[in-house]
Amino acid sequence: MKKMIVTLSLLATTLGLAGCGSAEEKASQDKAENKATDQAQKSVENTKTTKSELNEEKIMQDIAITPQTFEAIQDDSINTDTKQLVKVTVSAKNNSKEETGISSAPFFLKSKGGKELQFYGEMNEFGTMIAPGKTVKGEIYYIADKKAATYELIYNPSAVTNQKDTKQRKLTWNLGKITK
Repeated sequence: MKKMIVTLSLLATTLGLAGCGSAEEKASQDKAENKATDQAQKSVENTKTTKSELNEEKIMQDIAITPQTFEAIQDDSINTDTKQLVKVTVSAKNNSKEETGISSAPFFLKSKGGKELQFYGEMNEFGTMIAPGKTVKGEIYYIADKKAATYELIYNPSAVTNQKDTKQRKLTWNLGKITK
């Protein structure tokens, strides 16, 4: 009888220790899985925050504006060691019942750090009247800094008309990286 009690005690102790070991392993495995899930979720969130808003339509004062492309352009007049010429193609649709105008003047390009980029006026001829219900397309050129990682396009008509806009209305698009 004593042998049987000792054997059962040893068996119970062995099973108990084996159970503790697998509980610790499971807890450690769960912790590793949670960490991997958190890292994957953060990666998705970072991708969302840097996602380009090209082809995203935004509307201001019955004009629907959509930046369509953002690309580097080869131009020998630009110092290509530090700077590059970039082109933003935009379309604008007049959703009002009256003719309205659009031009490149109220569009500003900024690097991610907030530095406004130089407008390249020699090639900017985007400016026209848009009939009601019609869409126009134009190209706007800037001299970009090669060191900047991402850019944003800003449409702010009050910045060029010198009119005080108490609501600070403007449209902003994250353009992401320049395509080559």
